[in-house]
Amino acid sequence: MKPHDLLQQLNRIPKDYFSVQDIRNLYTGDDATLSVTLTRLIHKGFLTRLIRGYYTLHLERVDFESLACVIKKPSYISFKSALYHHGCIDQIPESVTLATSGKSQTLSLKNKTLEYSHLSPDLYFGYEILDGCVMASPEKAILDHLYFSALG
Repeated sequence: MKPHDLLQQLNRIPKDYFSVQDIRNLYTGDDATLSVTLTRLIHKGFLTRLIRGYYTLHLERVDFESLACVIKKPSYISFKSALYHHGCIDQIPESVTLATSGKSQTLSLKNKTLEYSHLSPDLYFGYEILDGCVMASPEKAILDHLYFSALG
């Protein structure tokens, strides 16, 4: 498959970002050729690598909150990010902040930082799917923030 043909197929998908698996499902060649094709598309500026395994055609269109919930599961948007989303605070958070029952982790993407904070499974509640991502309720975001503030 020619790189141009792959780009056309990716443009038809109504997503802001693509996983390697999404691309592999469209690509007719083998994995080694796919890797070379992706590298060439990145170097030519047609494709942007967000983080290992995730790419985009249009960086300015990426919904980083939605992507953050996909990259590390289970996780939900909380803390300042959820409070901003719900209109409880006016200041735009510099990073997307999430709670996870997994390990705490900070990931730096092209133009956004994702901060995952470990939360005990007993405290993993109070979220819903909202606008395509898993989001804490305003009350739960405040509780999560207070919990981590108390921990120091």
